[in-house]
Amino acid sequence: AKELGWDWRMLAAVIYQESKFSINSQSHRGAKGLMQVMPATGRKYGIDDLVNPENNLIAGTSHLKRLQKMFEGKGFSQEELIRFTLAAYNAGEGRVMDCRSLAAAQGLDNRVWANIVKVIPMMRDDSILKDEAVKLGKFQGHETIAYIENIESLYKAICMICPVS
Repeated sequence: AKELGWDWRMLAAVIYQESKFSINSQSHRGAKGLMQVMPATGRKYGIDDLVNPENNLIAGTSHLKRLQKMFEGKGFSQEELIRFTLAAYNAGEGRVMDCRSLAAAQGLDNRVWANIVKVIPMMRDDSILKDEAVKLGKFQGHETIAYIENIESLYKAICMICPVS
C-alpha cells in the first residue's frame, strides 16, 4: 500500500473484494490468489507461483502501480486516481481508455468516475461500434461499476473497524 501511496485499508478492501482473503481463490477466467492475478499478468512481473501469498501480493500491487502511473500527472484527485486504477485493474486499461475517450467526446470531464458511469450505458449500444473515440468495441461495464462501489463500501467498513489513531 505504501508503494502505491494508498491507505492500507483500501488495499485490504481490494483483496477482500477479489478473493475474500482466500489464497486458493480462482476465477472462471483463470485469475488466481488473493488479488486474482491472471497468470500472464504475474509473468509480466516475474511471478509464476500465484498461490504463494507474498508472490500474489507483489504481482497484484505491481500491476496496480503500473496502472496507476497511467493516470498520474493528468489532473486526477487522489480519490479519482484510485477509482480509475481500480477500474483498469477490473476491466482492463483499454476499456477504461475507451470510456474516457467517449466521455471527452461527449464534453464531460474524463477524470471524474461519475462521468464515466454516465457514458457506460452508451458503450453497450451497437452504435458505439461506429464511434471513433472507442477502439475496443462494446463494453457492458456493470461489473466494473459494481466493483468500484463494492470496494469503496468495503473500505468505509474497514475504516470503521480499524480507525486511524
